Amino acid sequence: MATPNDPTPESSAQLTGERIDDVDVSVEMQGSFLEYAYSVIYSRALPDARDGLKPVQRRILYQMTEMGLRPDRGHVKSARVVGDVMGKLHPHGDASIYDAMVRLAQDFILRVPLIDGHGNFGSLDDGPAAPRYTEARLEAAAMAMTENLDEDVVDFVPNYDNQLTQPSVLPAAFPNLLVNGASGIAVGMATNMAPHNLIEVVAAARYLLDNPSATLDDLMAFVPGPDLPTGGPWRRHP
Repeated sequence: MATPNDPTPESSAQLTGERIDDVDVSVEMQGSFLEYAYSVIYSRALPDARDGLKPVQRRILYQMTEMGLRPDRGHVKSARVVGDVMGKLHPHGDASIYDAMVRLAQDFILRVPLIDGHGNFGSLDDGPAAPRYTEARLEAAAMAMTENLDEDVVDFVPNYDNQLTQPSVLPAAFPNLLVNGASGIAVGMATNMAPHNLIEVVAAARYLLDNPSATLDDLMAFVPGPDLPTGGPWRRHP
């Protein structure tokens, strides 16, 4: 039981040089949740509109470029790619890296795959084989995403331990977000964009450059609707 001579928390803090702040729990929870939501949205779950990639996808393509895994060279074990990405750039587990890598190689997910997978990379019904059994290298489209990285065309930022640098965004010589679409679940928001035909999207982009005031109807003359990798019927709604 405390006695009248026992020091109060405030007096104890003064003796030890500490400070006690009264914080409203509801205000603290709101601020902390907002910071967490922003971190998930920006750093993990949703793609950047400039290159259409999530951070893990961008790190995979960049690291494979650094490894020299060009389309004209041989495939390497997926486990090797996953290990390099995890050790140098991505501060999360190997499973999330391999899952993202597999999706970049699946032609039934992306309209223009960015990774050339060798081995069982899954199907609509089954998952892929383990990374120790599959191999990968970059597709030609991925080279267009990473072209001229050594010519100071984008900003580089530190990796998770400040030992290396990585591009904040890829140069992306084609509109990957429109061509390959994207899906992701963040905190308080999500995205699910359908893929579109590369030739149609580039034609619309060229028209927009020549005609900056083009309307949506003008552009839809070039891109009438999505171009799903698996095919299927599509109808334009009035």
